[in-house]
Amino acid sequence: MKSKDLTPLIMWFVLFTGIILIALIRINRIFAVWNEYPVNFDTIFISLYILWMIMELRVSKKDANTEGKKTSDFMTCQLYGSGQALTILTALWFPSFWQVPNIAHFVGISIFLFGICYRLWAIRTLGLFYSHRVRTVSQHQIVVSGPYRFTRHPAYAGMILANAGISIYFFNWVTICVFLLILVPAILLRIIIEEKTLFGIEGYSEFAKKRKRLFPAVW
Repeated sequence: MKSKDLTPLIMWFVLFTGIILIALIRINRIFAVWNEYPVNFDTIFISLYILWMIMELRVSKKDANTEGKKTSDFMTCQLYGSGQALTILTALWFPSFWQVPNIAHFVGISIFLFGICYRLWAIRTLGLFYSHRVRTVSQHQIVVSGPYRFTRHPAYAGMILANAGISIYFFNWVTICVFLLILVPAILLRIIIEEKTLFGIEGYSEFAKKRKRLFPAVW
């Protein structure tokens, strides 16, 4: 009997519950940035984040059927997920440096939305080959269409951009430190470990020679 790897689903549920609870607390605390405006953009931002989570739930459900012994995560899934969770949870919990609406809010939400769209584009392009776990599937193929024309790991680039948008919009030093010192290093470590598996796939070495990992002309 194959054992199911429930880690992605458990982490998804814990994060989803935490966001709902802390968002409700935030609404009842005195964060009066949007009080004089007809629209509370904090609520819109949180709603967009929850919608993003729901859209990625399908991947977590699929990953639940992955045999743990066939993954090569080395706990990077947990570290990566924890960094993502702490970024949004600290952003909601701690008061923002921004006391009045300003351009940073609109820059932040714009980068957030771009990051989500870019990530979802990458996930859709990979289709059945995409997973939250480091693994290979039978008949694994190198995908060179969509955002993979530009970089090797556009889904991770989208994750970094989305969380950079969160950090800008809800700016506080705790969130900035979590983003820069936990989430980003976790993603970089995960890429290094993931590529040890990917370079074992026929054609990946040639694919990698023509593309940077995350951002064109950077890394």
